Amino acid sequence: MILKESEIDKETIHDILGKPFKDPKKWFTVTGSCYYFIKELTDHDGNEILIWEDSKGIFQHHEHGLALYVNRSNYQRVVLIRFGTIETLVLNLIKTDISKETTLQFKTSEYVGTFIANHSEYKSQYAYFSRMGVLDNDLRTPD
Repeated sequence: MILKESEIDKETIHDILGKPFKDPKKWFTVTGSCYYFIKELTDHDGNEILIWEDSKGIFQHHEHGLALYVNRSNYQRVVLIRFGTIETLVLNLIKTDISKETTLQFKTSEYVGTFIANHSEYKSQYAYFSRMGVLDNDLRTPD
């Protein structure tokens, strides 16, 4: 389910995904991923959905799933992803001749997405998604 900016409401999100997960080691904040540049976000037929050329996204951990907050300038959408709909979620550290980057690829019963973050985010993101038990790859964090 995708919520448009006018539909984004804490109660709606909580009804579908439960309350945000709070790290017991932190007093006041809910847990979220780093910011990702969205390279692809499509439905299963390959139709692009809510992709803006310069959009970024952040995942927020809830009791029953992930809320993907997508931002572009003044615009925001929220993609609600229940844990039971996640088919694959893979995190990789990609090294090329000119750069390094962390990539996150996921497939749910509704969506397919590819996201990119700075390579230095790999370890923290690996730990973040591993704690939820949603990672498919059984890779160890790089040294």
